[in-house]
Amino acid sequence: MKNNKIKIGVFFLLFFCANILLAQKIIKIKGSKGTAFISGDISPNEAKKRAINEAKINALKAAGVSENIKTFELLYTSESDKDYQQFFSSNIQSEMQGNILDYQIIKEETIQKNELELYLEVTISASVIKYETTPDVTFDVNIQGIKAVYNNNELLKFNIKTSQHSFLTIFNITDTEASVFFPNSYETKNELSPLVFHKFPSKLIDYELTTDLKDKETNRLLFVFTKTYIPFIKMDKNLITSEDNIFNWIYSIMPDQRNVQYYSLIILK
Repeated sequence: MKNNKIKIGVFFLLFFCANILLAQKIIKIKGSKGTAFISGDISPNEAKKRAINEAKINALKAAGVSENIKTFELLYTSESDKDYQQFFSSNIQSEMQGNILDYQIIKEETIQKNELELYLEVTISASVIKYETTPDVTFDVNIQGIKAVYNNNELLKFNIKTSQHSFLTIFNITDTEASVFFPNSYETKNELSPLVFHKFPSKLIDYELTTDLKDKETNRLLFVFTKTYIPFIKMDKNLITSEDNIFNWIYSIMPDQRNVQYYSLIILK
């Protein structure tokens, strides 16, 4: 999409409400460590990502979040690789009763174990949320009309129906950028009535899919439905944000208060 985001005009959206954390229990963990080897096709940057993910998992263990650890490995691998399909299209989310709200790297060290082994050790401090609820199986959504592949300059259109009154926020994540797609300066109302189809976009704008890449561009849309109004505010005036900000916001919302849907689409030049 043009400038690596969906082109829907110039964004000037301001939120005046503070972000609301619905999780009731936050545990501070200090000194959680993770390591990863630097070797072969594992670059220092990739090793750092793996070490941070291991440190996150160890922080969850230290906080007493005892779900199947493979769930968290898949989650953090998905975030690193931008391949969210398996995670958001499965029941894995329902297994999770806690998550990392935010973290800071307090130490990073490269260690030469021997002549053949070099590894990176990362130490973090983290805020861990322990959820007090489970997903609401009656909170259902139906999204229709999104294709897997679009041609350059083609228009994106879709319909949404929800089982309950809700509020919608849509994010777009590319290989280089993350942004808020909806609401925007042309579509400021994100409240959805239940049991009726809502058409997107509104009559005010078009969602034109464009790319400046030579071959194709992958865009990943995250649809976040919440039962109450919980504005996302960590973005600049052009609605540009980061993946960390997006997922921290999602995981700050109690499981029974949200429904997250994922779609990946390709724009062909």
